[in-house]
Amino acid sequence: MNRLQTIDADTLQSTAYEPVSFVVDDLLPQGLHLLAGAPKIGKSFFMAQLSYHVATGTSLWQYDVHPGEVLYLALEDDYARIQKRLYKMFGSEDTPNLHFATQSMTLGGGLLDQLEAFLAHHPETRLMIVDTLQMIL
Repeated sequence: MNRLQTIDADTLQSTAYEPVSFVVDDLLPQGLHLLAGAPKIGKSFFMAQLSYHVATGTSLWQYDVHPGEVLYLALEDDYARIQKRLYKMFGSEDTPNLHFATQSMTLGGGLLDQLEAFLAHHPETRLMIVDTLQMIL
């Protein structure tokens, strides 16, 4: 039988839990998140903006950012389009902590190995973005 896993209130109250760790204070906690919306409303532009701010450690709007390396899987783009978008948004500022890939394996076909290899070479990675999810399924 598949029973519910429960915890009693006394145990819950006496357990010390780690505080939530944020990538962007009060906006983006560490973990898995999905950003969904209608086509062409700016999801990729927002992800590029988020990536840039985390990679440079600069505040995003009024929110403090915890800097780190960023991997952006821009799986519906090519490098020329990414370059144009970055230049349009941020000019020519150096961002060596922001890494892009335009091709990857799928979830069942080796992507996790690719991500683990990236993390082994870039242990300061704080954010990974997959744009778009359907490309890795």
